[in-house]
Amino acid sequence: MIADDRMGLQAATASDIRHIVGELEDEVIAQIVDVGATSAEVLDAYTRYRSDQLQERRLDYELHGKAARVYEILQTEEGDDD
Repeated sequence: MIADDRMGLQAATASDIRHIVGELEDEVIAQIVDVGATSAEVLDAYTRYRSDQLQERRLDYELHGKAARVYEILQTEEGDDD
């Protein structure tokens, strides 16, 4: 993992991201790595993405910062699959 000096948190690696979201194109994984999100931020974004996609439930919070950027990448990837 890559260090985030601000809070001592570690940015998620490509392996961490694949473990959370499953298989995605290498380019998409690289975009998420470039965001520098932690595993927790990736998980937050993926949870929101899956909940919106499956329309099972609405979460009572908005994503911000790196988690919001990861969510945007996941949404863009979904649009590219159509």
